[in-house]
Amino acid sequence: MTQYIIRLAVQADKPAIRCLQEQFMAEIEDPLELVESDFDRSDFILAEAVDGSSRRAVGMMSIMRASSAPFVFERVIRDVWQRIDVRALTGRTDLRREDLVEVDWLYLEKPHRAKQLTRLLMAACVLHAHRRGYPVIAVITNAASKVVLLSGLFHGSGLAIEIGGVPYELGTVWPAQSAAFMADFVQSACAADPRLAWHLDGS
Repeated sequence: MTQYIIRLAVQADKPAIRCLQEQFMAEIEDPLELVESDFDRSDFILAEAVDGSSRRAVGMMSIMRASSAPFVFERVIRDVWQRIDVRALTGRTDLRREDLVEVDWLYLEKPHRAKQLTRLLMAACVLHAHRRGYPVIAVITNAASKVVLLSGLFHGSGLAIEIGGVPYELGTVWPAQSAAFMADFVQSACAADPRLAWHLDGS
């Protein structure tokens, strides 16, 4: 029986992360390489499959911190700051760009795609951002992911783009308001399925 571990990546995981990202970019035909791979400005959550003595990364999601480099959403929506008022969107008048983090694309290899794993990766990102004290997560998501992963948590901006022929919308998730919901989900999901193991600190 294959078991799955959700954990925070370390530097030694960088080759595995890059391999997963290359698979993802090939699937969505992404010539711009809109995925993040720099440990200096991002944290990465891994999903590992364990089967007997075999253990390898089969899925990932990243949390990109503000830096001099643009966020992914700034690269794909170049006039984003002329088109939205993030303070009005979030209701936080003191919010600065430096206060944001961005959840980058979620990817799982096809044999391992399951609703619970995708939800656990998203929950890990939200809870990790909350523990680090970030007030707002920016996220680009499609309609299906909004329903499956972020139902009731996603605050849309109305700004839409198309990637790989699929429409995506830019919006936000507020970690402080979402953390309890995500923590309850993690606890119930792992209790219901012994194949799922949560290895993030503080959980």
